[in-house]
Amino acid sequence: MRAQGYCSGDTVVFTEPGHPVDFADLVYKTAPQIDEWNFDVPENLRLRVYYPTDLPAGEKRPLIVLVHGGYFIWGSYLDFDAFAKLLAEKGFIAATVGYRLCKRGDCVIAASLNLPCQISWGYSFQPSAYVAAVDVNDGIRWLQQHADDYHIDPEAVTVAGHSAGAYTALNVAFLDQGEIQEEMPNAGVYGKYLGEPLDPVSGIRACVPMAGAFVNLDWIDSSEIEQISVGIVHGTSDGVVDYDESVAIPCCQTYSAIVHGGCDVARRVKALGGNYYLLTGDGFGHDIGEPLLYDALSVQVPAFVIKTVLCEQAIQKQCVVTRSTPLPMCPGNNPNLASAPVCDVDPVTSLITTPVIEAPDAQVDAALELLVYPTVTTGRVQVRAMAPEAGDTWQLTVFGMDGRVQRQTRLDVSGPATIELDNLPAGTYSLFFRSMQNGKSGVLRVQKL
Repeated sequence: MRAQGYCSGDTVVFTEPGHPVDFADLVYKTAPQIDEWNFDVPENLRLRVYYPTDLPAGEKRPLIVLVHGGYFIWGSYLDFDAFAKLLAEKGFIAATVGYRLCKRGDCVIAASLNLPCQISWGYSFQPSAYVAAVDVNDGIRWLQQHADDYHIDPEAVTVAGHSAGAYTALNVAFLDQGEIQEEMPNAGVYGKYLGEPLDPVSGIRACVPMAGAFVNLDWIDSSEIEQISVGIVHGTSDGVVDYDESVAIPCCQTYSAIVHGGCDVARRVKALGGNYYLLTGDGFGHDIGEPLLYDALSVQVPAFVIKTVLCEQAIQKQCVVTRSTPLPMCPGNNPNLASAPVCDVDPVTSLITTPVIEAPDAQVDAALELLVYPTVTTGRVQVRAMAPEAGDTWQLTVFGMDGRVQRQTRLDVSGPATIELDNLPAGTYSLFFRSMQNGKSGVLRVQKL
């Protein structure tokens, strides 16, 4: 897999920020509607997969699956359209996956009258959350089965979501059948929709809940955390999904069920020794699209995936974006709830990247099947093979603009390789590559900053 970025200390460098993007929109599953009727109403479930159109044949990229919110009664798989395009432009494969929304009587009334607090927790909300996890697992599985069609690396999957979608993302990453049956004995056993078993997918390497919560932190265990990094985005004034531990939907004052928000999830992951990144929106509410918070997450979420999934680097870190005027927890301060303090999981530091750097001057030689770009933070040059057959030993000669040989060496690009230009002055250099395996040769030029 050719990464579209690399890590240098605490900095992530995006080397391909401007891919042209296309998408495919399709039905991945047909399943019975969530209702209380005695006959099946089939529902077509759709996903949309976004991919760079300029990737070479056989190229595999990390997949980021985005799951929409809406209390399990509203929302569309297209809600993350703009963010999915942004991710694909950076070289990821992004997919927005739909799931069945609740059509039970209380859900229909709540949706039509804009009264989500009237949804029954045990009768409708929890069963709908279970079905959403079943559906999103099936959507990811469909994408993995069609990995070759869309340049997907099936072993490098990130599942992310907002609100109910974040709740679902955590369930997809960490929930299994035995665990959900502690809460819902019927789940996966019988019924026209509850009878569908939860069949977790493999290949998930990161989970990114944004304004989401988890029911039982014990369901996040050490064996899962060894494989899955958790990137969290959550506001301290979120009255829909509390930042810490709280009753579900605290502004409703309807439910007694306790759920664990972003701060609590971060504490659990840290206690297990796993990778976590908590982007706290101090004074922000449930809306992750609000300026400043969205500006931060739209950079930090893909940076987190590159750091943990591509670079496989460890991170335990909390960063904060502060709203100039904190929002009230609930509309009209009714009820008047206090915002949560910033999480104590770790001291607040600067953002994951200081800053994210984009290096669009990376060069690709299609004939040599090599990617060459300067490591802008050190003045060195990175080389990666674009295809397995390019991953051999190359004779490298570095020429200055005056034609003089500045350096000659052998370079093994079976993995990422570095060309040392540290003691050479700033300027343009020609890199002459000659394969020691088949004699193929070519020249790329780099600018040392």
